[in-house]
Amino acid sequence: MNWENKVVIITGSSKGIGKAMASEIGKLGATVVINARNIDQLKNAQQELEHQGLSKIFTVQGDISIPEDCNSIVDSVLTEYGIIDILINNAGVFADESPLLELSNDTFKKLLDVNLLGAVYMTKAAMPSIIQTNGSILFVGSAAGFHGLGGHSAYSCSKMAITSIAQSLRKELSKTNVHIGLLNVGFTENDEQKTIYNQEGKVIPMPDRGVGKKDSPQNVAKSAIRMIERRKARMTLTFLGKLNSLMSRLAPWLVHIVLNNAYHKNRSN
Repeated sequence: MNWENKVVIITGSSKGIGKAMASEIGKLGATVVINARNIDQLKNAQQELEHQGLSKIFTVQGDISIPEDCNSIVDSVLTEYGIIDILINNAGVFADESPLLELSNDTFKKLLDVNLLGAVYMTKAAMPSIIQTNGSILFVGSAAGFHGLGGHSAYSCSKMAITSIAQSLRKELSKTNVHIGLLNVGFTENDEQKTIYNQEGKVIPMPDRGVGKKDSPQNVAKSAIRMIERRKARMTLTFLGKLNSLMSRLAPWLVHIVLNNAYHKNRSN
């Protein structure tokens, strides 16, 4: 696959996995459109990427949870380049562990607005152009979408829904040459600037989740590239992610016991 003439939009790409994707795809020669809500973080990411020698970086500020912003992002790219080949729905938000009863309605809605509806809005806005270019739409899912996690109902819900969206689109676009991919990531190293919502919806620093070996954003980015190049429908990363995926299909009762015990043990600490 020749990336030189490709125009790629990556949402939520001012840090973390999104920025790593921008870096790795930019090294292949593609024009990379990076996006974030925070203009200062977006400019810092652009400078960092250009410092790596990447000259084909285009920035578009916008909040993907707002449909009008998504239309504006796509319009800006089409005005500048005329086409969109690839959309990577990477942007996502997370909330600190909290039972549903203690989680504010506003926080629950914020997670769905970004993780689910943001991906829907961006996909709908970019899809006509991607159909014309026989391109790819990649959704970044999560192992948390295989089986609902205690204390993370909103996040698990949003990621399970992303799976359904990808499956539905695969059928709806089956008579086109558009590739629909779902990349389920596992525990991944966080950007130092990563923030999450607490149960009241206030932004707080991302705490150390205290898990074992984590995947790197660079590895996630390279996996995304392989998916797009091979036009794969689904890929799950990390050993624990693959094990969760397999066992959620073969023995969901066992997964429930393991995750239930882990949740209550964590709550008691």
